Amino acid sequence: MRHNIYRFLLIIVILSLVAACRPESVETPIASPLPMLSEEELLQTSIAQVTRAAFETLAFMPTATATSTATLYPEITQIATIARSATPEPTPTSDLPCNKAGAGVPFDITIPDDTRMYAGQEFIKTWRLVNRGSCKWTRLYKLVFYSQNSMGAQYEQFLSGEVLPGQAIDLSVRFFAPLAPGNYQSNWMLQDQDGKLFGVGFNADAPFYVKIIVTNDPTPTPTVTPTPSPTP
Repeated sequence: MRHNIYRFLLIIVILSLVAACRPESVETPIASPLPMLSEEELLQTSIAQVTRAAFETLAFMPTATATSTATLYPEITQIATIARSATPEPTPTSDLPCNKAGAGVPFDITIPDDTRMYAGQEFIKTWRLVNRGSCKWTRLYKLVFYSQNSMGAQYEQFLSGEVLPGQAIDLSVRFFAPLAPGNYQSNWMLQDQDGKLFGVGFNADAPFYVKIIVTNDPTPTPTVTPTPSPTP
């Protein structure tokens, strides 16, 4: 008898838990007063109610449905390609000045610096110059006296031929040693057809020269007659 009562209380607890799990939207019917039943009838009725409540709970439980959320990404806007014009290639320019002279090898063909001469002695000085500029030296270019002592030389003379950039030319001038003993120097430069002077050096503004020592020595240094060099 006691076991039946425990079983009945257990069924009542189960019914309470099932009723608590039912959705709020479902109205719980009000139980009518139970008639006086036997233990066997009460047990069968309790089992039937538990089964019914379980089915009703399952019927009202929401069905879980798999949903997929599609993530929307912004569309990529294509950027129009800009037509670029070809970059023009730079025109090669020469950094060399138009007119510039350089020392050839050897530079002093005759009469090295500080050559000893006697008073009034005649001699011929020859330089070897190279066209280091970008312009051609024409026959209108001149060799001209620039400064200090001309030593009796002609002040200017035209070139004997054309000289292209990179080519060399030998230039000769006839001099006469001064009558008084001492050190003498004669500076010379080139001149283009427009009358512009130019010479050697980094800025093409340095003259080239002949430098001698006049002495009373009866046996002066003999002059060397230049040998004409072939035109390159």
